Amino acid sequence: MKYFRTIIMAIALFALAGCGGSKSSDLPATRKAPTFATAAANDYVKNLSQTANDYVAAIKAKDVAKVKSLTPKLVEIMRARQAAASGLKPDEAAKLLGWSNAIMLQIKSAAKASAPPATLPNAKGQ
Repeated sequence: MKYFRTIIMAIALFALAGCGGSKSSDLPATRKAPTFATAAANDYVKNLSQTANDYVAAIKAKDVAKVKSLTPKLVEIMRARQAAASGLKPDEAAKLLGWSNAIMLQIKSAAKASAPPATLPNAKGQ
């Protein structure tokens, strides 16, 4: 679990080095957020959706301070996903975990899209 914070910060810093980006900050998976039978799971979905969208907006805006402030919250939410899934039926728990994984992949994609393209040295090594 301690690696979530490292991964999230690496993604954010990679993205903040870039320029430009899409103006829409809502992640596709948050627009199609699932609902569940338990309040804990629905609260988890709401919290992750809002925080993930805020996080991506901060990445796209190159707002390092906001990214740093949201990182611990995002890590805390991701750590709570097993607890949120614990009161669900197995198929719903799998749906919740799959959805939260999709959110993390979409954060990674948004960060990658905001990063500058890699440049390679020319044939003379310059």
